[in-house]
Amino acid sequence: MSTAIIYFVKLPLIGYNKTRLQGFLPKEDIHHLSIHLLQQTYKEICKVDADIFLFVAPADQKLAIQKYLAIDSDKIFGQLETAHLGERMSRAMQQIFNRGYDKVLLLGCDLVDIKQSLVEQMIDMLDTEDVVLAPTLDGGYGIIASRLFSKSLFDLENYSHDEVCQRTINKVSAAKLSYALTETIRDLDTREDVVRYLSGDPDAVYFNQGEYNANFLIDKGRKIFRIALGSQMNLDNQIEYEYLALKGLASSGVVPKVYQCQPHTKLLGKGYLIEEYLPGHPLDYQKDLSKAANILARIHSVDSQTIPHLIKANNPFQLMYQEFVDMYSHYQKWKGRDLEVIDLIDALMAGLKKYSFNNKLSNPCVINTELNSHNFLINSKGDSYLIDWEKPLVGEREQDIAHFLAPTTTLWKTDHLLSYEQISAFIKEYDKSSQVKINKDKLKQYLHFTCLRGVTWCSMAYVQYLEAQKVKSNDYSFETISRFISPVFLQEIKAYIEKLEDITL
Repeated sequence: MSTAIIYFVKLPLIGYNKTRLQGFLPKEDIHHLSIHLLQQTYKEICKVDADIFLFVAPADQKLAIQKYLAIDSDKIFGQLETAHLGERMSRAMQQIFNRGYDKVLLLGCDLVDIKQSLVEQMIDMLDTEDVVLAPTLDGGYGIIASRLFSKSLFDLENYSHDEVCQRTINKVSAAKLSYALTETIRDLDTREDVVRYLSGDPDAVYFNQGEYNANFLIDKGRKIFRIALGSQMNLDNQIEYEYLALKGLASSGVVPKVYQCQPHTKLLGKGYLIEEYLPGHPLDYQKDLSKAANILARIHSVDSQTIPHLIKANNPFQLMYQEFVDMYSHYQKWKGRDLEVIDLIDALMAGLKKYSFNNKLSNPCVINTELNSHNFLINSKGDSYLIDWEKPLVGEREQDIAHFLAPTTTLWKTDHLLSYEQISAFIKEYDKSSQVKINKDKLKQYLHFTCLRGVTWCSMAYVQYLEAQKVKSNDYSFETISRFISPVFLQEIKAYIEKLEDITL
């Protein structure tokens, strides 16, 4: 008996495939995933004793699939140009049955872990059944096999629900055909599908997502599965960098334990780590400063030489200044720039010239560099913690502390501006817990620089938001970015810096 396999595929085009993963994965990662699934499934079905035909969408670019799959052009067809999936599949099945085949299988290209053995099993099952379906976890099916063409099998109103497989079974029964089901297989349509496959936990659930990472709860909520979506540091091994930092900081007792790291995956290209889920609430600047001081003292006490992979921020002020210049240039070159804003930022930048930029590292330690209130997990009893280690460096404690205390940090997610009395109290509390005391003059310089870092970053981000049309209604981040480069706020930062020079901490 002659058998044919219809491989129903979408051409891997950036922005065209896996639309439900957009907003979760960067477009390049979606593209990588699409190509991986396309090629892996094709590799398995090529092992089966059957003729293979490709039905490609979009139809007008069908031969471009040869860039990814080795197949003769006479085996490549365009999918019917209709939005209805059932109509497209029906036309493909009819076309191949009309060639005289006794058994025809149709499968999609978003399936994972498809094996030769499963496909051959379905072919064998057609010896006794009219139709065989391979159901998927989401209530659909990934493969349909038949020994006759029946248009009614595909006559569903739509395919965007969790009863596709059952309703197809109903159509089979109504046509008085026999059927059988295989084991359940999986496709990868959603972010949860991806993580459940990578983690092996069928109950993995979405937790939260930032610009550079996405986090999911696994192991009944006891662990976090963290995927690196990008790198602020332009690292190729971002997730491994985080993992090794957390492993090296374990002795502090105030960071998450890490259990596993996979630097790269075939599925995504990028990797993931697994760390413990920690309890706690975001830091309250009114109540929790002493806890934050203790956390940072414990972090800074870890010997940085025991974590040799960390990037060392030699000449930190020169590096920060160059970062300001690079970020600010986006706004300076932008056609929509506000000249009043330009004048105010220029004046703030000019104020930095009174400092020396050639200072070498003194008392180097591990610093987090991103100490906003939501990166702390505070508990009234037991330890509190510092999480989100995307950008650790070997630097100076004063840089970390200045980032924590600066108005551009405290006003980002809260409306709290720390008084100089609160800053002095924090310093005293930190010095109680640390063998190395805070250099207050250096701290003032870092506070000045940190304010500029926040302002220039916002100037860059403001342009990027508008040019990428990322702004959404009630977008808190964009509202804050806009406020931070407003003339009123810039005048307040100017006054803060001027007063900083005269106060005693």
